Amino acid sequence: MSQANRMLGGYGPVVLAQDFDKEYISAFEHINQRVGVDIKPLAGQSQVVNGTNYAFYCFVSPVVAPGIPQVNRLELIVINQQGDQYTELKDRVFSEPVLVPPIGSFDSVALRHDFSDAERQTAEKIESMIGVKYDILAAQQQVVAGLNFAFYTVVEPITPNAQAFFARLDVYVNLRGEIENENLVHIQP
Repeated sequence: MSQANRMLGGYGPVVLAQDFDKEYISAFEHINQRVGVDIKPLAGQSQVVNGTNYAFYCFVSPVVAPGIPQVNRLELIVINQQGDQYTELKDRVFSEPVLVPPIGSFDSVALRHDFSDAERQTAEKIESMIGVKYDILAAQQQVVAGLNFAFYTVVEPITPNAQAFFARLDVYVNLRGEIENENLVHIQP
């Protein structure tokens, strides 16, 4: 995915963490100074205002003692840069809440390389759909009569001049392994 076009006033398209330029990396280093958590950026967006706002979609993993359940979450963290000064403007959790133990609730957020077989298979079905390009980065699942999934993805519509955006894709998979319902929820900074 190409670098974001920095638009005056509005946020530009989503940039995957692997494509961050030095400005994104410098802004993220401010976030990465938190104590007690490991923070990994998944993607980001920028906005030119009085300085530059950076919105980071982050995987946040608490540092816990051995034997304590680790509940990972996804956060949207917005930083403003003016010269060499960085100020955190807002921080909000956007992943599904998790009960410990996760009986009846969604489980902890998993990154793509840690997906369960069901998450991996469903993500591959979704990414093979025509008309929209999904780049699924993380997921949560909930056991019901079938499975509910919350996939966290960069969505890139396949239309001229379409702008990529970050979203949660809610999916229900029935007991036969078929996708029955989908709901796309745009996550905005």
